[in-house]
Amino acid sequence: LVSLSSDEHYFLGSSMDGSIKLFDLRLIQKGAIQSYAGHVNSHNNLPLVVDPSETLLMSGGEDCTVRIWSIKTGEQIFAKSVADTLFTALCWPESNLNLDGSSSLFDLNHSWGAWMGSRDGLFYMHGT
Repeated sequence: LVSLSSDEHYFLGSSMDGSIKLFDLRLIQKGAIQSYAGHVNSHNNLPLVVDPSETLLMSGGEDCTVRIWSIKTGEQIFAKSVADTLFTALCWPESNLNLDGSSSLFDLNHSWGAWMGSRDGLFYMHGT
């Protein structure tokens, strides 16, 4: 489960069927208010992470594919099979700046970047 810090009523949860759902606690009895489909999943919780602006959702599934959706519209805006490994952790940096205020070497000329972890190591992925 991942909660949205901008509104304490909203949270995201993954399902064993590979889908991710957005819920509003005030409307919980009506079910999910948005669904994000695409992953293959059978027995693992999908790792989820929301970007610092809370506009994008990133996840990784048993299909070894990283997917990014618009939280608001549910539109999948990125999907890429990036390794032959199951990602167990995802991290979206809070900022593109280093502690000294300089730009991060990893993020130069890219509009976004994220870290992904698996038993095979740590990976950095970026896009424009």
